[in-house]
Amino acid sequence: MAIMKNYDVIVIGGGPMGLATAAELSKTKKTSLLLEQYEFINQKGSSAGLSRQFREQYAQDYMAKLVVESIPYWDQLQKTTKDLLVNKVGSLWFGDPNISSQEGGIKDAMKVMDQLKIQYTPLDSKQIEEQYPFKNIPATFNGFFQKDGGIIDLEATQQALYNICDLAPNVVLRAQAEVINIQSLTSGKIIVSIEGEDFMTEKLVLSPGAYINKMLNFFELKVDIDIWEMSSAYYKKTQDIELPTWFVFQDPMNTSLFYGFPEVDWAHPGYIRVAPDIPDRIIKDPSERTNVPSKKSLRYNEKWVKDHMVGLEPKSEFAATCLITLSTNKRLLLLDTLPDTVSNNKNIIVYTGGWAAKFVPLIGKILSDLALTGATSYDISEFKIDYLSSTTNK
Repeated sequence: MAIMKNYDVIVIGGGPMGLATAAELSKTKKTSLLLEQYEFINQKGSSAGLSRQFREQYAQDYMAKLVVESIPYWDQLQKTTKDLLVNKVGSLWFGDPNISSQEGGIKDAMKVMDQLKIQYTPLDSKQIEEQYPFKNIPATFNGFFQKDGGIIDLEATQQALYNICDLAPNVVLRAQAEVINIQSLTSGKIIVSIEGEDFMTEKLVLSPGAYINKMLNFFELKVDIDIWEMSSAYYKKTQDIELPTWFVFQDPMNTSLFYGFPEVDWAHPGYIRVAPDIPDRIIKDPSERTNVPSKKSLRYNEKWVKDHMVGLEPKSEFAATCLITLSTNKRLLLLDTLPDTVSNNKNIIVYTGGWAAKFVPLIGKILSDLALTGATSYDISEFKIDYLSSTTNK
């Protein structure tokens, strides 16, 4: 009989958060195992897509503080790679100041930035059109530019984290390693099984993104989430325009909200990415994903580009979908231990949900600290998880 391998910490889910956690663990003397059901840096989960927005503005002060606290960790990670991980081209928000969305709202974000002394430049509709390649902006719209926002190269970020883990003698990376069972024993041991192998630990981190309920089901638990399948596309430049990352707030009944990115050399050079901030469909399990961009969403997108952007051909190209996992109780992130109905619950840490790419290296630090010490110096009180029983119809 093969001897069961023992690790100080096992991490399940090898996306950005799992990689960041393992990278933090690599700095310790503890051994860790990172299990990914697909290949690393894949397009099958919540980390699909090549770019994400980095921004400090939030309608909630605790979220804005968390972004600011993440910056030193981004700076540390940047030192490990020649690839630019966060291109700080700035962040532009504009639109109806009375409209809010999953992203927050202009008025509330400005209040929080004032409170935290985050610098920004207020703009009216005329100034937005004069300074940026937008047109036909309603006179009632206003907004702001925040200079420290930017665009995250998500693939390069994951590669940098992967390289740290791959070089670390105390981290084992296993791809194509689908977890088929987890047992948390009263002895304090936790057994994680993949096909043909079992591993033992006393500390477990679950960071499987949209696949969270597949893992929680081993504990007869689930979390109430909506998984948005969303479309985006690229639009060919017809002029030499420059953009920050941007988000427009308008009446959700009026073809909803849109966001976009500047041109980057690592994702379709010569093109600009624009996307509607609406779900094509809301699903409960990643297996329901279609991977087919919504024609309706892309029509909205093309109309926005045609009506309100300068220097772009309004024809969708390189269209794709991504998944975003959102809590139905409006919590912006979900980060907690398991409930006390589970043996060793304080030693099993769960992260899932939210628009969280901007926090990647910091969440890795938080998850690592929780696994090793049971505590973190960062405020995660707003991210508690309301677990449900997976054996009922709740």
